[in-house]
Amino acid sequence: MASDGYANGVPNGAMNSEVDMTPRLRSKLGTIGPDGFPVLPPIRTPAKPKEDPYAKSRLRTHRLANQNKALLMKILQESAMKAADESHYFNELKPREENKDFPEYPPEMMSKERRIRLNYQYLKGSVESGPVTPMQQQWAEHIIRMIPEHLRNKPELREVLNELFAEVHTNFNESMKKSMVQHVLIKPDVKGLEGEVAGPPPAEPQGLDFSQPWHEAFLVNREDIRDNLHLLHPSMQTVLRMCQATLGNLVLVDVSTYRSNGPMEFDNLKNNVILDLEKTEEKLMHSWYPGVINVFTDKNNFTGIKNMESFYNSVTTLISNQLKELLVRTIDGFVDLFEEENHLQLPILKMELTFDDQMMQFYPPVSDLEELVLFVVKQVTNTMQKVATVQSWLAGGNTLTHTDAIVAQHILDTATKRLKERVAEYFKKPQEHLQSFIDRYDYIVNGEALTEIHTYMEDEHTFAEFTVQIEKYRALASEIMGLPSIEHYDMIRLDCEDLKVGLAEASRGLADELLSRVSADHRRENENICEEFKVIQERALKIPETSEELQEMVTFVEQARTVGMIKLNERIKDSKDRLAYLIDVFMFTPKDIELNCEVLTWPTRINPVFDDNDVLVESSKQKSEKQLNERREKVMLELEKLRQRVDEFNDYGELDMMQQYVQDVGKVQRRIADIQEQIVWINKEEALFKYPVSVYPDVDDIASQLDPFMRLFNVVLKWQRAEKKWMDGMFLELNSEAIEGEVDEYTRDLYKIQKQFNSKVKKLQIEREERDREKKRKRRMVEEDGEAPAEEEDDDLQIPQAVNVCNTVMDNMRDFKEIVPVISIMCNPGIRERHWTKMSDIAGFDLTPDTGTTLRKVLKLELDSFMEQFEMISGGASKEFSLEKAMKKMMDEWEGISFSLIAYRDTGISILASVDDIQTILDDQIVKTQTMRGSPFIKPFEKEIKVQS
Repeated sequence: MASDGYANGVPNGAMNSEVDMTPRLRSKLGTIGPDGFPVLPPIRTPAKPKEDPYAKSRLRTHRLANQNKALLMKILQESAMKAADESHYFNELKPREENKDFPEYPPEMMSKERRIRLNYQYLKGSVESGPVTPMQQQWAEHIIRMIPEHLRNKPELREVLNELFAEVHTNFNESMKKSMVQHVLIKPDVKGLEGEVAGPPPAEPQGLDFSQPWHEAFLVNREDIRDNLHLLHPSMQTVLRMCQATLGNLVLVDVSTYRSNGPMEFDNLKNNVILDLEKTEEKLMHSWYPGVINVFTDKNNFTGIKNMESFYNSVTTLISNQLKELLVRTIDGFVDLFEEENHLQLPILKMELTFDDQMMQFYPPVSDLEELVLFVVKQVTNTMQKVATVQSWLAGGNTLTHTDAIVAQHILDTATKRLKERVAEYFKKPQEHLQSFIDRYDYIVNGEALTEIHTYMEDEHTFAEFTVQIEKYRALASEIMGLPSIEHYDMIRLDCEDLKVGLAEASRGLADELLSRVSADHRRENENICEEFKVIQERALKIPETSEELQEMVTFVEQARTVGMIKLNERIKDSKDRLAYLIDVFMFTPKDIELNCEVLTWPTRINPVFDDNDVLVESSKQKSEKQLNERREKVMLELEKLRQRVDEFNDYGELDMMQQYVQDVGKVQRRIADIQEQIVWINKEEALFKYPVSVYPDVDDIASQLDPFMRLFNVVLKWQRAEKKWMDGMFLELNSEAIEGEVDEYTRDLYKIQKQFNSKVKKLQIEREERDREKKRKRRMVEEDGEAPAEEEDDDLQIPQAVNVCNTVMDNMRDFKEIVPVISIMCNPGIRERHWTKMSDIAGFDLTPDTGTTLRKVLKLELDSFMEQFEMISGGASKEFSLEKAMKKMMDEWEGISFSLIAYRDTGISILASVDDIQTILDDQIVKTQTMRGSPFIKPFEKEIKVQS
């Protein structure tokens, strides 16, 4: 809009600094400028803007803004063109009569480009000085909400926020002015304006049609938005409000409250965190989550939604974001506790300086402290991970899909890194305190002082010199005990008592090392000498109970008489030499004096002991040999009796005698065990006396022959007892699954035993055939010699009765398996009187069992033709029984609930207290009751379930 030779109606050269200022005059064109020429009139705004009926429509906001902007630009252009025409008329066409003496300036004083540049700069300044629309308050509030709350609330950051908002406002005003210039002016292509940014304004959006034909497309798109933009559904807004109300300012655990509890053990802090997290999660799952579920239980509210899967995915995403925000907020709050300004809110943890294994260290170690702090973050991330999605919960299946509430790894990594840094910072002072102990007293425990003492004792010193050394270490122990026992830091209460006691004891130990060294060695050696003589006397005179003890005693006494006495005499001589020295310099106690006398008299008292041992050994040898021979003969006789007794079991085949058979087998087993113990003793004695070791193979043979009989009789007895209980016991107490499993187990065991006896029979047949062939061979040899063969009786094959027992019992088991389905159908615990009535109607007579009803009696009724119908009734009874148990469980839940009343202020009216748990149970049971009412098997309990609901 720059004009040739004019700048805002100012002729060339009029802006020269030497032109005199003239009074401002008004004309029909507007205000007269300082140079005496008119300027553009201001843009007038209407007194009362026209109301726009669609001003509040969000859908048209953007388009109307563009339309208004275009209209404003058109008005500005028209006003500018009109002012330019009037200025041209005023300056060029109208003769200047008012001021004929006004000086004329030659055109060559200002170049054309400069006039254009000055004209543009003047117009730009005028446009920028116009009113600017201020930034809306809601934009500023939105910016503030994007800043984390913990940063907004820090006092030291408020000034920074104010500076940033001042900068935002400044940038906004500059951007608005720049936009105004772009919409009004076009930058001329002249020198000196290279850095200027001005028009033309951004291109208007293309393809927008505001005519009537777009209305149909608008309606279609609006319906598409309604179908797919689930976020605008009222239920989503309800869930969001519930999440903001319940989870908005909630933290799962507030560790800052633990400081009021005083110093805590590490495990106590862990337990408190776990309990608080569990309580918070339980509270949310019993209050907030049922409320969310209740929003979606009424399916009539969602009939208009076409894609329910997409809708439920949106719900899951919304809840997932709220849960993640809750976890992140809790973690951030915990991390903020460790900042320097919050050190007074940190929990105080108990730690000790301990003295263990000659080392000064922390307990628990610093790694446990770091692990404890990170444990809190880990427990927080493990919380709220089992929140079922709304869709899976409403589906009611056995498998629930959980909402994704996993905290992003980069957030955990940042929190972990910061916590490690802060823990290390808070632990510096306790570490320095420990280092002070190490610097001053480490020589006591690292062996340096002990080495010094040992070196000192290697040289000769007077008693007074020893006393000085002893008092030195005792004074050091007193100094250590005078140090403070407790040190307090920001998050640690350090107990130094154990370290003090340990260091003081170590110092006293060094002193005792000097004090006791002179007398302790002599006393200890005397006690050892006396102890060895007592051991020799005790073992030499002890009567041996076994041959093994006899051999050990002989070996020990022989060693003691030779090598042992020589060494002991040498040690007694050394003791005499030490005693001759110590008797003049050490005050012995009466016990020490008695000990010295005992050592000197032992050599004369030990000789009679050796003589008595010789007599004892000889008598013990004769007694042991006699006992060994008697045991051998007794074992051989007992084995022969046992073999005959086991052969008798081949004739045991009476099923009614199984109880007696089991007892007989048990007696034989006990006799075999006794014989085996006797054989072990005999072999041991033979080895001690260096006799040949006896072997008894018959024992294993008898045991192997007895084993199948023992197993058979036990299995048959168990089967008989079980069958008796099932057939004649209480009918309604029978459990088909347990009975079937038990019968299968008996069948497997009996089948294995049957195979073993069949193998035995085959072996007997083979042996018999072998004997027959041998007889024929001998008879043929006799006939060839011309002699008459002797008549021999054929021995019959004796088949064990156990084979018949196996076959009979196996047949009984097969027959019993056929009636197990009857037990499964008619012994159902869910069958009630109404079911027995139905089955009685089918059978044509009363089938209701009583206390005298047994399986045997039921089988006699011959109900096989009705079993298919009975099975359908039994299946329905099982489902009804499940519903009945669920109803009873819900009723039992109210048994332990107490309705407590408390006074409401001063009104004299009592109100119900602690309603959260009651409301939770009630909501849960309402959902369960509605589900149960929809079951086709609820009819028998329809009245009760209606009362319950």
